[in-house]
Amino acid sequence: MAGKRVRGEHAAAPAEPPRPDSGSKPIGSKPRDDESTPSVAGDESGPAGRRDPSTRAFGLRSKPALHESTRAVAGGSKPGHEAPPADDEVRPFGSKKRARRDVRPGDAAYTLARKFTLAPITHGDPGGGCMIEPAWDGHRVLATRDGDSVRLAAADYREWTQTFPSCARGLARLPARSCAIDGVVCVMDARGAPSFDRLRSEVAAGKAVPSAVLIAWDLLWLDDEDLRTLPLAERRRRLAALLADAAGVILSQALDGAIDDVVAAVAPLGIRGVVARGDGPYDAPWYAVSATDAHVDWRRSLSPPPPLSNADKVLYPRDGVCKRDIAAYYRDVAPAIVPHLLDRPVVVQRWPDGIDEFDWYQHRVPPRAPDYLRAAWVDGVRRMVIENGDALLWMANQAGLVYHGFASRLAALAQPDWAMIDLDPGERTTWPDIVDVALAVRKLLELLELPSVVKTSGQRGVHILVPLAPGHDFAQAEAFGDGIGSMLARLLPDKVTLEFDKEKRFGKLLVDTRQFMAKTLVVPYSLRGVDGAPVSTPIAWDELTPSLDPRAFTLRTIRDRLDARGDLAAALLAGTGRLDRALAQLRAQS
Repeated sequence: MAGKRVRGEHAAAPAEPPRPDSGSKPIGSKPRDDESTPSVAGDESGPAGRRDPSTRAFGLRSKPALHESTRAVAGGSKPGHEAPPADDEVRPFGSKKRARRDVRPGDAAYTLARKFTLAPITHGDPGGGCMIEPAWDGHRVLATRDGDSVRLAAADYREWTQTFPSCARGLARLPARSCAIDGVVCVMDARGAPSFDRLRSEVAAGKAVPSAVLIAWDLLWLDDEDLRTLPLAERRRRLAALLADAAGVILSQALDGAIDDVVAAVAPLGIRGVVARGDGPYDAPWYAVSATDAHVDWRRSLSPPPPLSNADKVLYPRDGVCKRDIAAYYRDVAPAIVPHLLDRPVVVQRWPDGIDEFDWYQHRVPPRAPDYLRAAWVDGVRRMVIENGDALLWMANQAGLVYHGFASRLAALAQPDWAMIDLDPGERTTWPDIVDVALAVRKLLELLELPSVVKTSGQRGVHILVPLAPGHDFAQAEAFGDGIGSMLARLLPDKVTLEFDKEKRFGKLLVDTRQFMAKTLVVPYSLRGVDGAPVSTPIAWDELTPSLDPRAFTLRTIRDRLDARGDLAAALLAGTGRLDRALAQLRAQS
């Protein structure tokens, strides 16, 4: 596994977006008003009707030239389509000049944006009777306007309003009091075709991108009317009317023909694929069909690669482990740890000045975080989701040492992926005592015919997890754990307690079986912030003996272990355990 690197995709985040200033702020940091984040993918301009998928389709007059309406937005001109004005110039409507209209990212557009979640786009066969559009090579956004307040935000709610001023001004000038548009921000290359590479390079320069254009796919809201339940044809008709004389925001083209014929026609033109959907409501399935061998990726990052600053800063002073070592460790174990973080809200424990100094728990997406660090709105908090190696390395550069994950994933937050039995040793508990209790748990689970995964906590304890099939809730998981805990208390009363008050434990091992959505657990292969740079390590049951030294699993040893043994916690990624029968048996024994 050494040297491997994982780069994941960003799925559409559920629920509502955060307020524009949300995010955890490191102590001593200053808030920034100009935070930007990645945008979304876009389409091309053209008439509202369908186009023939030939060399004249997709706005292409000939193979190298773009349709006039798209060229106008990219910097050319066309009657009825005004090129977006530069930052220092506002062109008049008609012959009279008017004062510049300020574009205000603000609460009104944010409040409107809270009503919507961008429809997911999946890969598959859309079948016949679909509207087909190019899969524009850009970055997908939700564009909202309420009065003078406008907002451009990506699927994970990161705001890009100030990064793409021409799109924001175009949105502010639409003939509507309020609107919400699903579209794609694009920048044109030298041929006049949308280019994600050019978009990314211009964003990376750190300045506003005045040449960007918003290519509109769908209209979700118009003047206090929610349009999402209307047929696609009606939404598109209203969108075409809204954008008839717009600058900076243009309508995506629909293409005629069978899906296979259209895909075959776009491939020679450098179009990466198409998007197809039926004439249903907004939440009806959206399908992406690639014109190449690779899937159409909607989660590409506009942010630069993760940096490594103060690489020689020592974070584990008695072990000589510096930030460079932390980054190297998480880079190498990313293929193992990222699957356990994927789609799961995470809390990161950070030690900016090393483990002898203060630490804090980062729940929210930090200010100025890159777009590959995903945000998800959960219970009023814009939480972090780490689903690729770059996000993991970016947090490691922020001195993020320990990663605590939810027991459930965003797709089903009320359904835990495991039932947990946390063996938390007391002052009198020895390692052989922990082994005895853990093996007693294993025997009970075998009698109940349930699978299990065991791992060290990375400190003194042991975590035993029962991988669950989908459909369980936290009440069932906790009831199961309580049943196991009660059995242990009866079988091993001299070693085990269920008492959470430390003064009443009398040094015994606590069997912690609490289960609820926001309760986190240190994920497999996470470091711990104590001497030795230990790692929470999955082990085989036959390794759990009194002679095992859990302190041997460290930053310096886990990479070789993974190469030799693989991920011994892989069963947690696709649980099969069913608790119904086990719960009935435990109740019968109570």
